[in-house]
Amino acid sequence: MKYELSEYQGKALLKIKENLVTDPDAREFKEVLANLLDSGKKEIIMDFSDIVFIGSSAIGKLLLVYKRLDDMGGKMYIVGLNKDIRDLFITFRLHEFFQIVDDLSQIK
Repeated sequence: MKYELSEYQGKALLKIKENLVTDPDAREFKEVLANLLDSGKKEIIMDFSDIVFIGSSAIGKLLLVYKRLDDMGGKMYIVGLNKDIRDLFITFRLHEFFQIVDDLSQIK
């Protein structure tokens, strides 16, 4: 899995650089997010602007990490979803768990 990790306004910013389709990618995705939580990050921004597809395994891992983050009193933001992925998130009511925004300027 290709990604870039940085910070934005004191929050961890994880920019995914390729589609999350395979199970090994999904496991690595979960490990990267878990490492952020283990290091004390309580606000995580996921930037999906470079991907056009996310598989069900990656969505499952995203929900597992969300649950742990929510238990810690944290928050997850998702930015840069294309129309298809945004529609998928809305269909499965994932927008009820994550704050979905169009760009970083909407995150406070």
